Amino acid sequence: MEVKKTVRIKLHFLTNNKQELLEREYRDFQKAVDGGASKLYSATRQQAEKVRRQKNPKNEQPVRLRNDLLRVEEQDTEISNFWVKIPVYNPEEDRGESIWCAAIIPRKDRGEVEECDFGDSELVKEDGEWFVHLVIKKKIEIEPIRPDRPSSFSDVIAVDMGVRWIATSVALEDRETKFYGEEVREIREHCKMLRKRVGKKKVRKGKQVIKRIGNKESRKIEDRLHKISRKIVEDAKERNAIIAIGDLNGIREQEDKGRKFNDKLHKFPFNKLKRFIEYKAEWEGIRVVEVDERDTSKTCNWCGSEDTRRIGQGKFVCKECGLEDNADKNGALNIGKRALGKSINRPLSEAGALLAVPETPAEKGEAAC
Repeated sequence: MEVKKTVRIKLHFLTNNKQELLEREYRDFQKAVDGGASKLYSATRQQAEKVRRQKNPKNEQPVRLRNDLLRVEEQDTEISNFWVKIPVYNPEEDRGESIWCAAIIPRKDRGEVEECDFGDSELVKEDGEWFVHLVIKKKIEIEPIRPDRPSSFSDVIAVDMGVRWIATSVALEDRETKFYGEEVREIREHCKMLRKRVGKKKVRKGKQVIKRIGNKESRKIEDRLHKISRKIVEDAKERNAIIAIGDLNGIREQEDKGRKFNDKLHKFPFNKLKRFIEYKAEWEGIRVVEVDERDTSKTCNWCGSEDTRRIGQGKFVCKECGLEDNADKNGALNIGKRALGKSINRPLSEAGALLAVPETPAEKGEAAC
C-alpha cells in the first residue's frame, strides 16, 4: 500500500522579488478559487479550479503545487543548505517560471525527503512567513492480525484518551505507562480566560483579537498533538508493537458528569490526535487497531469485575479483588486486552495474554510530554 506524510518546510532569506512573486501567486490563487480573473502558473490555475469545484471554500486556501513541478535540492551555500523550486507566474515576463527558495527542512525528515517521491503539496502563508507543506510518499506492507497464525509483533501499546491526560499509553508486556498532554488542557483553559477578558473589557477590534487568540491556541495544541503522537509511534516501533486505540465515540457517550466537565470533554481534540497517531504509524508500517471502548473504564483489568469505583478522575479501585491503580492506565489495559480479542470480563489469569502482573496499590507511572 502507498502511504503519505507531510513535511513542513520553512522558506527563509527570501529576496524582495521572490517575496513579491509568492505574494502575487497566493493572492491570485484566492481570486481563482473565488472564480475571479487571475494570472497564475498554468498548472496552479488548474489546481485552483479543482479546489473551487470541490470545496466551495469560504476561507483562504493554501496554494496547491503539482508534484511534478516541485524540486528539493541540497546545496551547501552561505545562505542555506536546502533549496525548494516553486512554480510562479512572472508578470514582467508575462509567463510562468520557477524560483528557487532557501529552505529549512527538519533534520528528522531530511533522509526521507531525499529518498521518497513527492505528492501534490501546498504553499502556506502563516503570520507573514512562508512554508511548503511537502507531501512525500512510499510503498509499505502492514501485516494483518490473523487469529489462525502467529503474528510478528511482540507487544501492544494500548492508548486511552481522556480530559486530564489527553493520552495514556501502556505497553502490555511490562506495563510501562506514560501520561501525555496535561498541558493541552492548560492551553485551552488559558486561551478561554483570555477570550473572556477581551470580551469583558470590550477591547478595540475585539473580534480580531479573539480570532488571533484562537489561531495561536490551535497552533500550540496541534504542535503538542504531533509530539505526543510521534512519541507513541516511536515507542511502538522500538517495541515492535501494534497500537490499540478505543473507539472515540465511547469517550463522548459517557454519562453526564456536569456541564463544566462535559464542555471540556466535547472540545478536546481526540479525533485529531487519533488521526496523527494513525498516519504516523502507517508511515512506519505499524498497525493501529480500533476497539470498542465500552465498559473499559469501569472494568477491573485484573479480575474482570465491574464492581468498581473511581476516586476523583485519577484513582481506580476494584471492590472485588482490591486492585488500586490509575484509572486511565486501567482503561488502557482493557483496550489492549480487547485488541487481542480477549474478554475484559475474564480474569487476567484466564486470558493467556501478553500481560504483566500488576502491583497494588496504584503505580504512578511515568508522566511524559
